[in-house]
Amino acid sequence: MTSKSAAGASGTISNWTLTNKRREALAGYLFLAPYLFFFLVFLAGPVISAFVTAFVEWELLRGTYRFIGLENFQLMMEDDLFRIALGNSLYFAIMTTIGNVIVALCAALALKSIRLGHTIFRVVMYAPVVLSISVIGIIFKRLLAPFGLLNGIFELFGHSGFDYLADPNLVLPSLALTTIWWGFGFPMLIFLAALYAVPEVLYEAARIDGAGRRQILWRVTLPLIRPALLFIIVTQFIGHIQVFGQAYIMTNGGGPGYSSYTIVLHIYRNAFTYYHMGYAGAMALTLGVVMFIFALVQFRLLGRYTEY
Repeated sequence: MTSKSAAGASGTISNWTLTNKRREALAGYLFLAPYLFFFLVFLAGPVISAFVTAFVEWELLRGTYRFIGLENFQLMMEDDLFRIALGNSLYFAIMTTIGNVIVALCAALALKSIRLGHTIFRVVMYAPVVLSISVIGIIFKRLLAPFGLLNGIFELFGHSGFDYLADPNLVLPSLALTTIWWGFGFPMLIFLAALYAVPEVLYEAARIDGAGRRQILWRVTLPLIRPALLFIIVTQFIGHIQVFGQAYIMTNGGGPGYSSYTIVLHIYRNAFTYYHMGYAGAMALTLGVVMFIFALVQFRLLGRYTEY
């Protein structure tokens, strides 16, 4: 074969390889296209729109924009309701995240130790997650009412009970307990998967060395499931600081007074009741920054001990 023939064959092979790579890339982009469309339209688009809206005065009914710079953020710093709502949301998120981690971990440990009927117990514990917040809110609003089931149980033991949703000191803990019961199933499954990934030989070695259950939990189990723990803490906090449905349904929009008034309720009212879209966008952007800072702190605290 002459050198020209070899060069021609080599060029043909290179062109064929390049064409195949382009076809594979095109096929990949076609498969990604539906996801990219919904991502751009329903996630990236609204995020960019909210960022822009934070710096404008948007008259929704007229459809006009006017750039006002940082005036919305200045107004936010002077808004007492914003500080109350943000404080309530942080308090609720911290309570609910801690409660969900504890309940989900205990449930996962219990399920892992059950040998008979563990599938049934797993389904039963996970079942509340599939219910909508509307259903959960209506059920627990009746359970926690002054003449509800919970106070009826207290009356059997001679106690008058509490007005959970009308007491400013009890309303947020009541919403947090409702949310924990509703949502602990998902972190429970994450913990359960992490627990099954821990090699049994490590438990056997710890028992041979004389470690008890508490020592095994603190010295073996928790260090080895720390990546799952970090994931659950971050995602639960981000999810629960955006609480809306529980307060909207169970306390008629943040009552009594403003004791259960949350930041997302404040954003919702300013956007769709008072039509202050620019101010609502500024609060939404601030909420995103707060979530990022708290997530970063959690990664700093737990991530340094975590191997990915």
